[in-house]
Formats: sequence, structure tokens, C-alpha cells
Amino acid sequence: MIRPQLGRRIRYWYTYRTAVAVLMALVLTVLMYVLYTQQVACDARMDTCQVNLAVHPEDRLFSESTPSSNIVIVGIDDASIGKVGQFPISRDKYALALRNLQAAGAAVVGLDVSLPDPRDPITDGDLAATLRQSKVPVILSYPAEQNIADNGFFKQASAKTRPSGLDQIPLKEFWCSDVNTNPSVPCQNSDKNVVLASTDIVTDSDGVVRRIPMFVQPACYSAGTCTTSMLNSIGFTASRIQQLGSDWASVNLIEAGSQANFGTAWAQPLQVDATGAALIKYIVGPGGFQKAHQYLSFGDVYDGTFPSASVKDKVVLIGAYGLTGVHDEFLTPGGNGIPMPGVELHANVLNMFLPLQPSFPVPEAPAVLVGIMLLLALATAVGVSRVTVLWGFVGTVGALVLFTVGMSALSVFNGWVPDLFHTWLAIAMTYTGVTAYRFLYEDRERRKVTALFGQYLKPEIVAELARTKGGVEDILRGGERRDITLMFVDIRGFTSMSESMAARDVTELVQLYLDQLSGTIFTWDGTVDKYVGDEIMAFWNAPRLQGNHALLAVRCAYDLVNHAPELQQKLLAKGLPPIRWGIGINSGPAVVGNMGSRSRLQYTALGDTVNTAARFCAHAPAFQVLIGQETYEMCKDYVAVDLVPGVQLKGKSAETFRIYQLTAIRETPEAPWVQFPTELATQSHHAYTAQYTQQTVIAAGESASSDILVGEEARAELARRAQSPN
Repeated sequence: MIRPQLGRRIRYWYTYRTAVAVLMALVLTVLMYVLYTQQVACDARMDTCQVNLAVHPEDRLFSESTPSSNIVIVGIDDASIGKVGQFPISRDKYALALRNLQAAGAAVVGLDVSLPDPRDPITDGDLAATLRQSKVPVILSYPAEQNIADNGFFKQASAKTRPSGLDQIPLKEFWCSDVNTNPSVPCQNSDKNVVLASTDIVTDSDGVVRRIPMFVQPACYSAGTCTTSMLNSIGFTASRIQQLGSDWASVNLIEAGSQANFGTAWAQPLQVDATGAALIKYIVGPGGFQKAHQYLSFGDVYDGTFPSASVKDKVVLIGAYGLTGVHDEFLTPGGNGIPMPGVELHANVLNMFLPLQPSFPVPEAPAVLVGIMLLLALATAVGVSRVTVLWGFVGTVGALVLFTVGMSALSVFNGWVPDLFHTWLAIAMTYTGVTAYRFLYEDRERRKVTALFGQYLKPEIVAELARTKGGVEDILRGGERRDITLMFVDIRGFTSMSESMAARDVTELVQLYLDQLSGTIFTWDGTVDKYVGDEIMAFWNAPRLQGNHALLAVRCAYDLVNHAPELQQKLLAKGLPPIRWGIGINSGPAVVGNMGSRSRLQYTALGDTVNTAARFCAHAPAFQVLIGQETYEMCKDYVAVDLVPGVQLKGKSAETFRIYQLTAIRETPEAPWVQFPTELATQSHHAYTAQYTQQTVIAAGESASSDILVGEEARAELARRAQSPN
């Protein structure tokens, strides 16, 4: 007899082990989600976070590939300064480079160079005249001294913001045709081929640039010196002009509900965060455009020694590139600590928008992250609480590996940017917590159970008793009542046919028949219960729930009849006779589960619904499907039927019980009807029967025998007679 204290402990652990594990998983999931929200808050706005845990293991999923050939970087590097002979570069040199690019046939030029202050009137005037006369769209950089995160956009600091900052807008004469060049007066006539765009960069709390501000309110707007309320990034602006040409201003980038759309051009919206910033889909790391031979030195463009074909019809971005003394470089994912020039960063952004149907990186939605963390933490908790410590460790490692591989695949093929760290932590901590609890309670109680029952039962049964409340009876027995749809299929006239066939031919025929029909049943998510000779029993809605189980069975029956000619052809090719089959389908309640003896269990169904389906099959003519009233009611919008007269099943009321024959089927309630292929299958059967008779049946008189030879014996006799001279 179990002592009271020991009994309480056993019942305590058994009753609450899953509840404790689940509670741990829930608590840890909440804690990990709080840490995740803190990381997001720190990345977006440092002033809103309390715990700065900057962890981005998803950066390791970055993989370098070939950038679009329509992008060329013109880098202002040390070699360029040697050719130009001065730094800072005077603005007439930029003007000459722009004219050379226009002559070479460049499609768009983006100038990632700050031009806010007046310098030499002559060189400034040269650049202004070049921009005003340019036939190639030119994008001028409008950077910010400081960015202020706002709701749905970033605001450039100005004299009227807090904190305040200088307005870095390019000189008015570079982009505005007004006679009045006073920067405090809003422009009335902008140069049509000169566009202002933001080159602002925001870094996450760990100093890495993963996002690009897509909506930036310029400093001049808050200062009241311009009417332009929003700028887009230079990369997007370049792609917009390249794709729309002179109509670039006709469609705007619109943000709503954390998604940005470019009119109706994009099938997939761009996901943006609370500040209107989007994840960058990096295609190359630092120096990647040089490796791809999509790089020119500014000095070569300035003196015209570059090949025109390298920029013809392409988007050209000009900016500092590894220039000594200029720190326009940023850390990026996959850079391994090597900074990327700002112009190359913007080229990556441009590459993201160039396809007509771009594929954007999609941040893992918080709800999805919580769901994945909760699911994996719960699975880990329940699994670890019910298996040995070793198998729990193996399962946890397997879950971590599968999760990482799955997220990597989604990242590579679908552009999904997952949060790996917090899910890893949730799984690992759940395993650690549940295992610690088990060491305190479960292992001790299991040893006591083994000591009490080990001398009476097999070790395997003892282990099950330690985990299963119901004991041996629950292990060996089980079942539930649910509504299912049953299907029976049976060959017509098979018994008499098989009596005249060789045993090996009977076996081969049945095997081909069962293989094809079972494959069709599996295609329609059916469960093959058993084979009884040439009869197949299958059902739907068990063990998995299927809301449309009756319709699945009916569609399966259609395919079973529709593909009958294929099986007839296979049989004929092997010298076997064609066959026909009838089908019965019935829906209703039945008991399903593992049933049988201690030595043999089988997942099956029992009940009147099963028996009725079998009786339908027995009455079904060849290549016809008989269904019951319940099946018809469940899929009447998809099937046409005829009432079968003169058939009354024993024990069923004629007033309340009807049998129907399927005559037509359709894909949707509005789709056209398709006739049930009974007639086609019958005609095919007749045709194959005639062919089979011609090639395999030998009259007894011709063979001096009273036997009718079939299959292999018939073919052997035909071959013998063909070789015999008489």
C-alpha cells in the first residue's frame, strides 16, 4: 500500500506537472516579449526605452548577391582628389561631371553631396546653370543636422524645433528658378529636372544601420521657408524617377497603418515602423559595388576618361567613397565591423526599389513573434515534462535548430526578417526551468513509483504509469464519437473473375487497383481504414478535423471514377482483365479511435453510419456513386443527384431515409456543372474489355482444351502457337 505522503507527492506531480510547465512557458514568453519591445523601442527612439538589449542575431542571415546592373556609383575617393587637385571640390567640377554624365546617356543622377552654403559666385553659378539646363533628372541631397523621431516620419531639426538645428537645404539657386534667391522666401518655380531628397540615416541602438527613413519632414517646412512637407530617401527618389520618367511627381509614396504604397504599382506594400522607417534589403556589403564592377572614380568622370557605356541609361549616385578625412560611413549588417560608405548604403536602398515588383524585407510582426515564441515554449515545456531529461535536451536542441533553419529559409526566400534571439532565449529558458523542476520533483517520484511497481510490471508499463493518469486501460483503449464521412469501394464481379485467373494475376490486379485508388484517397486527405479483399474502407474528419469532409469524399469519388481508364490501361498492358467498381458514401456519427486487443490495435470507425455506407456500396452499380441524405445535405451546393428508386435498406424508414446517385459536380456554387464520368468510364471499360478479349482469350476448340486461358497463361499459349508451323 502506498504511504499517504508518497501518494500525495505522486498525485501532485502527475496532476500539476503539465500545468507548471505551461505556466513557466507563459511567464517566460511574456518576459521575452517585454525584452523584445524594449529592443524595438531602443532601436526606434532611445528616449522611450528602459532596458537597452541590442541583440540582432538575424544580421547573420545576410547573404551577398549581384546588385542591379542599372546602378553605378561614382565615388569621390582619394584618387579623385588627386585628379581634381583640390578639396573641398569646387562646384564647377560637379557641374562638369554632371555634363559628362548627361553626354554619356545617364538616366538619373543623384548627388549625395551637401550644398547648403554659398561659396564662389562663379563656380556656384556654373553648377546652378548646369542644373537648370540639365535634361537628365538630378537629385540633390537634403541632409539634416539632427533628426527628431515623430509619429510616422522623421523631422529635420531647424531653428524652430526643439532641439534646434541648422537647415542644410541646398542653395536655392541650385533647385529653384525664382529670381528672388532669398532662402527665407518659399520657392515658387522649382526646376523641373532637379529634385530634393533626404540622405538622412538612422542607426539602431548598437550603431548599425538597418532602416532607412522613408518620410522626412524637411527643416525648411517647420521653419516656414518652403511648402514641401515631406521628402523621401534619395534611393527611393532615384528609383521613382527612373521608373516614371517625367511623370515622377504624379504618384506619391503614401503611408497608412505601418505600410507604405507607391500608388497601385506594388503588389507587396513596404513595411515601415512607427517612425516611417523601412528595413533595408542589403544586396551587397561594404565595397560590393566595386566588386561587381559598378563603380567609377569621380576623377575619371570629371575628366571624361570613363567609358560612356558604363553609365548609359543607368542611375548614377555620386558621393564620398573611402575619402580620407571624410567620415560618411556606417556600420551595416553583414559588414563584419567594416563601415559602408553612405553612397553605397543608398545604392542598396535604390536596388531594393528598382524592380517593377520589388520584394521588400518584412519584419516579423509582434503578434507572429509572440505566437511562435508561445508555441515553441509550450511545446518545449510539455515535451520536456513528459520525456526523459536526455530526450528533453535532444528535443530542445532539435527545436532550436529547426526554428533557426526555418527562419533562415523564410529570410532567404521570402524576405522575412525574423527575431531569433528572443525565441532562442524563450526555448532555452523554458527547457532549463522545466528540467530544474523535474530534478526537484519528477525524478524522485518516478524512482518511488518504480520501486513500488517495478517487480510486478514491465519497465515500459511502469514508465507509462508514471506519465498516464488512466494507467494501462488508457494506453490500450481509446475512442471518441464524432461526425465523419465513410466511403466504401468494391470491385463488381471480382469473385467470379478471380476464379478463372492465375493466383499471381489476381494478386497483381488487386495490387494495381489498391495502389491507384488508395493514392487518390490520400490525395483528397482521406484516411484508409482497411482493405478487405478487393474492398476499400476510408473515412474523412478523423483523426484530423475536416469541416468539409463530405465534399472531400465526393470529390475523391469523382476522381476514382474519372481516372478509371488509366487503371484499365495499366491492367491491359500487363495482360489483366479490366475491372469495374461501385462506391458508397455516407455521413454521420461514428466512434473512432484505437480499438482491438492487447496484441493488436487499429485506428478504425464503428457504428451504423459505417454499416450503411457499406450497404450503399453493395447496391452501387459499376462506376456509380450512391450517397445518403446527410452527405447530400452537407454538399448539395456542389453536387447534382438523382433519387435512387426501389432501394430500401433493412431497418431504414422509406419516409425519412433516401439514397441518391451522383450525376454532376462543380468546383464552386457558381461554377458550371461537370457531368459525373460514369458513362465515360463505362465506355472505356467496354473498349478495354474488347481489346483484352481479342488479345488474351483463346477458344478451347483451337487449343484442343476446354480451358479458357487468361493473363500470362494466355500470352504463353499465343507465343507457342506463333512459333509452331502448324
